Amino acid sequence: MADEYFSLHLAQNMGKKVKSLLWAMLLLCSCQEPHETVVLTGEEPFREGDLVLRCGYGMESKAVTETSQSVYSHIGMLHLDTATARWMVVHAVPDEAERGEPERLKCEPLAEFYAAHRAIRGAWMRVDCPDSVAETATRYALQKVAERVEFDGDYLLSDTTRLYCTELVWQAYLHQGIDLSQKRRHDVPLLFSKDGECIFPIDIEESEKILFVQPFNTQKQ
Repeated sequence: MADEYFSLHLAQNMGKKVKSLLWAMLLLCSCQEPHETVVLTGEEPFREGDLVLRCGYGMESKAVTETSQSVYSHIGMLHLDTATARWMVVHAVPDEAERGEPERLKCEPLAEFYAAHRAIRGAWMRVDCPDSVAETATRYALQKVAERVEFDGDYLLSDTTRLYCTELVWQAYLHQGIDLSQKRRHDVPLLFSKDGECIFPIDIEESEKILFVQPFNTQKQ
């Protein structure tokens, strides 16, 4: 039994190392993006439940854009904090937790979501639905934050106890009867997801359920 446990533990560790190596290879084989930042005016006509996209600098961001042939790698949902009159973003993201803390879903100011060290480009888009439906979808996402749901680093659609970014957005609207992905999936190596498939931001961006996609302006640092 001990030998079986050791073998399983070794295989799991090796799998993580190989996955990290492949992410790194994707990053190194890609050209570097120019250093730009997203410009927010504060006058954007956002609506509760609107979706925001970004592309960052990390290895996973690069891997997603390369695999999906998209310019965006991450997605979140907008929520207006009426107490502070600030737009917040509800999202699931890796590598942003405090040291030693689990990676969990979070709700943070829009300006932090598009901070210079996190984003080189961004866009916002609106789901074709009544305001009330978008608001209910946002409440679903906020409830998941309150439940301290962890980020799904295994990218499993078959496991909803943890969620990754597009899965959170997809589930939030799916519970309102709207399938934003319209069954779009991207095949990925089993090493990345035992499901063998993922929903990427572009699978939602290209949905017929999206009314528009509006890129934000950027400026060079």
